[in-house]
Amino acid sequence: MLAIIFFSFLLLLGQTGTAAGGTITGRVVFRGELPVLPQIQARKDRGVCGETTPFEALIVSTANRGVQQAVVFLEGVARVEGHAPPGEAVLENRDCRFVPHVLAVRVGTELAVVNVDPVLHNLRAWLPERRHVFNIVQPAQGQVTRRTIKRPGVMTLTCDAHPHMLGYLLTFEHPYFAVTDSTGAFRIPGVPPGVYRISAWHEGWTVVRRDPDGRVLYEPPHLLSREVVVPEDGEGQLVFELASRL
Repeated sequence: MLAIIFFSFLLLLGQTGTAAGGTITGRVVFRGELPVLPQIQARKDRGVCGETTPFEALIVSTANRGVQQAVVFLEGVARVEGHAPPGEAVLENRDCRFVPHVLAVRVGTELAVVNVDPVLHNLRAWLPERRHVFNIVQPAQGQVTRRTIKRPGVMTLTCDAHPHMLGYLLTFEHPYFAVTDSTGAFRIPGVPPGVYRISAWHEGWTVVRRDPDGRVLYEPPHLLSREVVVPEDGEGQLVFELASRL
C-alpha cells in the first residue's frame, strides 16, 4: 500500500525584538477527499455511553480544512534544563470517552485521571508492541488517580470495560511540542535558534479490522517530517498537509 502524504513548507523570518528564542507557528490541513467515517457502537452501559460515540480519529474543520488533534514536535532534542517543572495534566473518563482524545505532556508530568462517569472504567496505557505502562481501575464516579509520567513515547489508551474507547498520550523530554486546535493551528514558542527536524503526528483513521472484543483497530499513525531553521528572534511558519493513504 502506497502512502500519499503531502507536505508543504514555508519559512518566513520576522523580527520580534523581545522573544526569547524563535517561535514556530503553522497549521495542519487535510488535502483531498474526506473519508466517510463510521459511527462507533457502544456495547455496554449505553445509558451513560449512548448507543454510538463520536468518531474522533479524524476531525477536520469544515471552514478551513484544519486538522484537530495532531501533535507537532521537534525531534532529536535532548532533555532541556532550566524550564519550569512539567506540572499536572488531567485526563477524564467522560461519557465513555477519553477527554482529551489526544494529550501531549512532558516527562515528569503528574497525570490526574478522573472518572466523571457513574460506571466502572479500567484505563490501560500501552507503548508500541503492546508494552504495558500503567493500569488504572476506577469503579467510582468522581474517583481521581494520579500517575507520574516517567518515559517518553506514544502511548495508546484503552479501557477494558468499554472496547470502543480509544485515546493517545504523547510524552516528550522537552517542551517544544503542541497539539493543533479546532482550526488546525499550532504554536511552539521559545525555541533556541538552530536547525531542527520537526514532525507532525496524527493517528490513523482507516479501520483495518475489529478484534474479538469488538475493539476497532486502525491503520498505523501518520508522521510528516521536515527540517526547519529557527531564527534567534523570529518566526517560522509551516503548513503540514495530511491525506489518506491509498
